Amino acid sequence: MIEKDNRHTVIIGGSSGLGRVVANSFLRQGHVVSVVGSRSGDEVVSLESPAHRYFQVDLSDEKLLTTNLSKVLSPMSSVNNLIFTQRYRGPLAASWSGEFETSVSATRSVIDFLTEKFSGDGSDAIVMVGSVYGSLVGDTQPLSYHVCKAALEQLVRFYAVNLGKLRIRVNGVIPGTFVKEESTEFYRNAHGLTELQARITPLGRMCRAEEVAEVISFLCSNAASFVTGQNLVVDGGASLVSQETIARSLLSFQTSRGNGQ
Repeated sequence: MIEKDNRHTVIIGGSSGLGRVVANSFLRQGHVVSVVGSRSGDEVVSLESPAHRYFQVDLSDEKLLTTNLSKVLSPMSSVNNLIFTQRYRGPLAASWSGEFETSVSATRSVIDFLTEKFSGDGSDAIVMVGSVYGSLVGDTQPLSYHVCKAALEQLVRFYAVNLGKLRIRVNGVIPGTFVKEESTEFYRNAHGLTELQARITPLGRMCRAEEVAEVISFLCSNAASFVTGQNLVVDGGASLVSQETIARSLLSFQTSRGNGQ
């Protein structure tokens, strides 16, 4: 039974990957979790909780998105947490417009629509999940991904200032490479890549999706009651290491593997 006075967490893009881990985290805390995603219901594995609700919406269609957000609010009276984990999954040829519509425009539309729906009890929070590619450049993602992740960091700062008067805190989480359920088997078999990732990360290992979810949970909690406008990097310190140091580590790694060590 869903009670109207339950704490309500809305997750945009929470049907798989990190979003699904985040959804489970808030369900364990006793929240009603409303997940909004573009996948069909048949593609989404149920979280097996009466407090979990899934709404299929095309995030790139602004009019349809805002129309369906009204359904998310029923029967809930308000929103306590709003978390953005979505990303563009369409063809590369359409990535420029698709990424912008899915990552940036959808985020703006959802926030603007739901701003007046927050509880106003002083504990409301918005968290946007970005990427270290918002400030660094990597060869595994297109230009559109880099630009949109950088835009999200500025959205965090803009809304933190403008929603502060409503006592809504707005923060970002910036993960580096992390292991999620869908990539566990890949990294389990990619021993060389896993070892190298651990070598160039100051904490000496790869991050797990659950660890990113815990940071999101913290930013939505009263423990972060005076934290807003921050983009918190969660990468084990990898982005602090100089390119020269990484190059030397790579050379050492190749040499040691060549010696059979």
